[in-house]
Amino acid sequence: MTDRRQRLKTGEIAELALMCALMMIGKEALRMIPNVHPVALIIMLCVLRYGWKSLYPVIGFVILQISIYGLGLWTIMYIYVWPVLVLMCMPLRQSRRWYLWALVGGVHGLTFGAMCAIPYIFTSGMNAAIAWWISGLPFDLIHGVSNSIIVLLLLPPLSRRLERINPVNRAA
Repeated sequence: MTDRRQRLKTGEIAELALMCALMMIGKEALRMIPNVHPVALIIMLCVLRYGWKSLYPVIGFVILQISIYGLGLWTIMYIYVWPVLVLMCMPLRQSRRWYLWALVGGVHGLTFGAMCAIPYIFTSGMNAAIAWWISGLPFDLIHGVSNSIIVLLLLPPLSRRLERINPVNRAA
């Protein structure tokens, strides 16, 4: 027997699909600015609202990215790097200390390159992975700082607005 609390309702499916679409649109709209996008912010909004169900739009986002850009080594990275953000955010789900959320977004952005270097260990060796990671540190710095700023400025008002528009039962 399936636990009814874990089943997705029609409204949840629609909202999670919208979140997935917003991740994709936000990333594509800002693609001219390297590593500045609202993906982490939207994932955090999903975690606040849906907890583990936020993995659905994350998986959808990865699938959409693959469908547009094709398969590559980066595909492996995306499969685990974005769900890691969900894992990082889950302990904060009940917290409204927005600076902690901004810190998590910043840390995720700063460590993005290090996490993405993992497949290079297996394909090219440890030295290549470290070189690849170090060469991308300026982009990780941009990613971390921009994530922190975007989350700090937009997560509080967006989470309040989303809750006002459509309150959910947090006990579920």
